[in-house]
Amino acid sequence: MSSCSQCGAAFSCGMVDTANNEACWCTALPTAPKTEVLRNADGSARTCMCPTCLAALRARRQAATIAATKA
Repeated sequence: MSSCSQCGAAFSCGMVDTANNEACWCTALPTAPKTEVLRNADGSARTCMCPTCLAALRARRQAATIAATKA
């Protein structure tokens, strides 16, 4: 099991957890641009997020993009 870098929830990440041979659920999502990757203070990429946190991040980013285009 993996642990969400945002909320700490346990979830199965197909890229890290090798117990099954299935692709990770996140591979079904559109590829995130490099600017969307959350970073630690040292600039390194944070670990995986659970489906709930990743969906929330993508929704916030999409809303911000829409708001910026209307401004």
